[in-house]
Amino acid sequence: MRKLATTLPFRFLVAVLILYLHLLAISRLSKERFDLDFGVTNAPAPSFIDAVHDLKPVGWDRLVVSRWDSQHYIELALRGYEQCKHPSELKPGEFPDDDKRCQLNFFPTYGWVGRFVADHLGWAIDWAMLAVSFVSSLVFLMLMTSAPITDAVGVGGAYLALLLVNTFTSGFMLVTLHTEPLVLALTMSTFYCFARRWLLAAAILAGAMSAVRITGLAGGVALGIGLLFLTLQERPRWPVWVQRGVYALVSAWGIVALMAFYHHRFGDALIYLHAHGREYHHEASIEKILSPDTRLLMQSIWAEPNDGIWLAAGLLWFALGHREGLQRFDVPAQAFWYALFIATVGVSMVGSAEYGYGGLARYLICVPALFFAMAGFLKRRPIVLAIWLYMSVAHYWGGSMCFYVSHQRPDRFEKCGFARHFTSEL
Repeated sequence: MRKLATTLPFRFLVAVLILYLHLLAISRLSKERFDLDFGVTNAPAPSFIDAVHDLKPVGWDRLVVSRWDSQHYIELALRGYEQCKHPSELKPGEFPDDDKRCQLNFFPTYGWVGRFVADHLGWAIDWAMLAVSFVSSLVFLMLMTSAPITDAVGVGGAYLALLLVNTFTSGFMLVTLHTEPLVLALTMSTFYCFARRWLLAAAILAGAMSAVRITGLAGGVALGIGLLFLTLQERPRWPVWVQRGVYALVSAWGIVALMAFYHHRFGDALIYLHAHGREYHHEASIEKILSPDTRLLMQSIWAEPNDGIWLAAGLLWFALGHREGLQRFDVPAQAFWYALFIATVGVSMVGSAEYGYGGLARYLICVPALFFAMAGFLKRRPIVLAIWLYMSVAHYWGGSMCFYVSHQRPDRFEKCGFARHFTSEL
């Protein structure tokens, strides 16, 4: 069985089955709680009736896997930054993102990739972006059971980590119109190439990852740290040091290209950070983590989807299991995974502390090392594993997924929260 579990056809079928089960789960919940089909029948494809004045495209949420930030990525796919004012048109004190049609508080890359697929295949933009997510998730899931992983954590450990990531409260994000699938595919592809010592390919992939979302910068950081440890271990001659220094620089090509575009178009290379702060009324700060507003902490605990609880759980699991989960990777690979965890979680916490760590539950699935650590700790503790799976799957279904599907619905608290048990008509 172990030999079969490492074959390409078996791994492919497992990945397809997992994605099918996520789609089935979100379809079943949508129908059960909200009487929604997977896609709204006869709904128009996402589009703008008036691209100049419309704030958002009609039909952007016709699929139940298109909620939350999907609106912004679809909007960027359809009209990019066409409605953003040029710096010469701005009055003193004005910013391009003052106009809500100018989506500068989101990275555009995922939307642009979806637009490329839609244009070349003739598909509607939402189906094209779902295809990008599906293929990306397929790559991610297959690489989770590839040789560099099974050699380090064992076949059983790799499949346990696969189970844990997919039963995590936000595991269903693998089949949604969000950036997580693409980031995960690029993360695992970067590590696979690094483990095989295909260093230039790893750098190119890490650089692409840095253009997908702000936490994608963690890929370049992880690769740079991994290259440093690899080079210190090998002690090569100075030309190799120079070469690997170049690879480290290449691993940031995506964010550098995006910043160059922002500077050329808007005169501000850091406009994403500035626009994000203005839109969500926050300023990234470590101080807000060390000296938090306890009201926001309480909100992150009791308000669905309970991001504060999942952040605490993720940190606790990594602290408990990192030794067992990562010890059989070689030193450069360990450096890669530790750097990726610290950079991803650190950037996410710094950027979201002022709004109650919103989104952390789904950001955590972008850190495979967390699930290797969990697998390492839980593989010899079946009772603890069973309790965790029960709680995580319950929240996956009735918490995170329910709130995802019910985005902006007035009955979402009654349908998804504890209040549903005290409402007689439900």
